[in-house]
Amino acid sequence: MLVLSRQPGQKIVFPGLGISIEVLRSNGSVTKLGIEAPLDVQIMREELLDRTPTLENSSSLIAITPGERFRQHELNNKLNELTLKLQLLQRQLELGRATDSDGRLTTVLSELNDLERTTPDQRLPLNSLQVLIVEDQANERELLADCLRLSGVRVTTAGNGREAFDYLHDHEIPDLVLLDMHMPELDGPSLMKLIRDDIRLHNLRVFGVSGSTRDEFSSTLPVDGWFSKPIRMDALLEVMKVPRSVVSFSA
Repeated sequence: MLVLSRQPGQKIVFPGLGISIEVLRSNGSVTKLGIEAPLDVQIMREELLDRTPTLENSSSLIAITPGERFRQHELNNKLNELTLKLQLLQRQLELGRATDSDGRLTTVLSELNDLERTTPDQRLPLNSLQVLIVEDQANERELLADCLRLSGVRVTTAGNGREAFDYLHDHEIPDLVLLDMHMPELDGPSLMKLIRDDIRLHNLRVFGVSGSTRDEFSSTLPVDGWFSKPIRMDALLEVMKVPRSVVSFSA
C-alpha cells in the first residue's frame, strides 16, 4: 500500500516508468499536483501536445518482434490511461469539483506502483553508448562532446556530413548520431538521405540538431528525434537511455 504525504515539495517517484508526481501546493480542499513524464511518452502530457513527433513511429526502421510491439502498445495504453486520470483529477481539484480526491489519487498511485513492479527497466546505461557528433562549429562540437563524456558516453566527432559518412563506412556503427542540419560540403538532410538509402546504415538512430526550428525542414526528414539549440543536456541524456522502439520526439 502507498502512503501519500501531502506536504508541498514532496514527490512520489516511479523510476522504472519515468514518472514522478509532486505536491506543489495544498490549501484546504484544493491540492495542486505536478506530473512529470519522460519525453518519449509525449501523448500522455497535456502541456506537450503541441510538440508533434517528427515521425509517427520509428519502429518502421527497426526490427522488433510482434510480441515486443504488443507489449509496448499495452504499456503505452496503460500509462496513457493512468496519466489521463491524474490530469483529470488535477483539473477537478483546480476547479474545486473533486470528491474523495485522496482515495482516487491513492488508487491511481497504487496502479502506477503495480505497473512499475511488472515492467522491467529497459533504459540503456550511458556508458554502453557510442555517439557520433556531426557539427561544423568546432567550439559547439567539443563542448557537447565533453558534456557527454563526463556522463560516461563514448564520443566521436566529425566536422561535416562528408567526414561523418566516411567515418560511418570505415568504423563500427555507433549507437546514435547527433546531426547538425546546416553544414558545408554535405548538410544534415543530405546525409540523412545517404544513411537511409544505405543498406548497412539505414537502421542507424539519428537525432537532428539545429538552431532552426523543425518546421523549416521537410516533414518527411527521417530522423528519430529532434533537438533545437540550445540543447537541454538533461533531456538529451534521458532520451538517449530510451531504447529506439518508442515514438520519436521533438525537444
